[in-house]
Amino acid sequence: MKTLNVSLASLLAALVAGCAPHFGLTMKVPPIPQAQHVEPEGADAAALQVKVGAFEDARLSTTIAEVDNREIPSAGSAGAEVQEGFERYFKDVGVRIVRRDAPILEGEISEWSSKVLPGFPSSDAEAKAKIRVTVKDSEYHVLYRGVFSGEATVSHPLLDEEHVRELLGQAMAAAIEAAVTDEMLRSQLSRGRIE
Repeated sequence: MKTLNVSLASLLAALVAGCAPHFGLTMKVPPIPQAQHVEPEGADAAALQVKVGAFEDARLSTTIAEVDNREIPSAGSAGAEVQEGFERYFKDVGVRIVRRDAPILEGEISEWSSKVLPGFPSSDAEAKAKIRVTVKDSEYHVLYRGVFSGEATVSHPLLDEEHVRELLGQAMAAAIEAAVTDEMLRSQLSRGRIE
């Protein structure tokens, strides 16, 4: 009977280990997915223009994922992904992206991370993103400052690195969407209205 209990315990441990997510030593910064909740806004948005500047990676830690208490650092440029995400999302709503003579939007990434909790029959993961955004006029006077955040969660029986990268992208997308649709931020862009 004792041998049977040990065998069952070993089998259960093997099953749980087999369901545990596998991740590499680093995780590439994910791309920002297509916007889910922004749509072209017509003449009002088309009359706005913005220059999207650099986003600094100001996270206190380079850890982008924590998997069962193991920290996985990010690889790649988080700032470049966020900058490209802002340009794409502004274009999606109809705001013109220009290189000069327009309000400048820039900022920093203060949080972009995920936590994975392996389990049976499925593993859970959550991701959080937070960005600080500054809008300046063409002479670099600060017009606006704001903080935007986003979150995403998933539960999956075969959770892997690609699922977590997708989740991270969704969290940052939510933060960018919140900024792009923010009325106070948009009102500052109107200072660069096309006549």
